[in-house]
Amino acid sequence: MQFKITTIYYLLVAVVSIIPFPWWYYSVGGIVTIEDSPFQALIYFMGTRLILSDVITFLLTAFRLYVFILAIGYAFQSMRGNPKIYSTMFWFPVLYVLDPILIYVLFKFIPQLLGVPIQYPFFIWGTETFTSTYKGDQIVAEVVSYPTPVYWFALGTAVLYPFSRWEIRSSRGRARQP
Repeated sequence: MQFKITTIYYLLVAVVSIIPFPWWYYSVGGIVTIEDSPFQALIYFMGTRLILSDVITFLLTAFRLYVFILAIGYAFQSMRGNPKIYSTMFWFPVLYVLDPILIYVLFKFIPQLLGVPIQYPFFIWGTETFTSTYKGDQIVAEVVSYPTPVYWFALGTAVLYPFSRWEIRSSRGRARQP
């Protein structure tokens, strides 16, 4: 098999795409909890999953199946000596670091639109406490945010992508030489 790294990369992408667990976990005082990945968004309010999250997850399931089928097909193409390039599953884990920043925007500006001034830390990894004052009462909540083991597995898979590109590029370079 000529494209071993590329084949392994696509097989791991297929595995990552079918793992039904979130990549990142957030909780604001246990009131709002979000567990998300590129393939699902589970949003809970006071322990009850919101219907909106079921709709989003349903739509993302189609994307999950697309990535799985594409990765399996590309793995077979690589085994046959005709590798394809699919960088989405490289960029998702790498850019997923932006996810806590998006959550920051969500928790920083939406409450302010509702008239609740909140001092939400810019980037949380682990547990932090934030406070706010609303109508003379002080609100204190524990904010939890961390990547899950599935995220680390996806990021580890993404590390193979540059090596896959190098493998494909060097193979095409050798094929052009007389």
